[in-house]
Amino acid sequence: MSYLYLVAFVSFTCVHTSLGLPNGAPTGVCTTMTPRHVNSSTNEVIQAQTATRYSVVTMASNYSAGDVVRVWIADNQSTGYRGILLQARNLNGSSALGRWRTPPTNTKLITCSSTDDAVTHSNTELKTNTHRFDWEASENYGDLQFVATVAENHDVFWVQLKSSTVTGEACHLIFSKYYLLLTTFAPLMFTMLH
Repeated sequence: MSYLYLVAFVSFTCVHTSLGLPNGAPTGVCTTMTPRHVNSSTNEVIQAQTATRYSVVTMASNYSAGDVVRVWIADNQSTGYRGILLQARNLNGSSALGRWRTPPTNTKLITCSSTDDAVTHSNTELKTNTHRFDWEASENYGDLQFVATVAENHDVFWVQLKSSTVTGEACHLIFSKYYLLLTTFAPLMFTMLH
């Protein structure tokens, strides 16, 4: 009889954990950012939506090491969302970069590659455009995008929505300084040599 209780407990635990994680995305999905939500009536994995109504918006088009970039999820129907996994990534990259500062209510930080490099939901309470996320560039990572998986609810979600490109400025600043030096002193040196 105790064997049947054990089988029932293990079965319930497996089904329960596969139905979706109301306390946030697990670190096992950091690379793919794909939820493994299961339809409770068919027991099949639910596929992501294609036509999205959410977009990842940033307050900056460029950054330098040490800068903080504000990011949020815009919703063109103003219904909000309940689940999120948000990262900064190099263009076409799959690793999270930088670190996020203190997240807003109903969200939390997780570690994918390094400490606090991703944000996820901490519950299934409604999140809206007022939820703003602050990402800090620990260094210059080059050009990057903010990438998010957004869940309207358990059964409706979109995977790897991308912001516009945010340009890393260090290379541009170095080039502009050398260009300034070259254009300022080259004529002077040319005159001195002739």
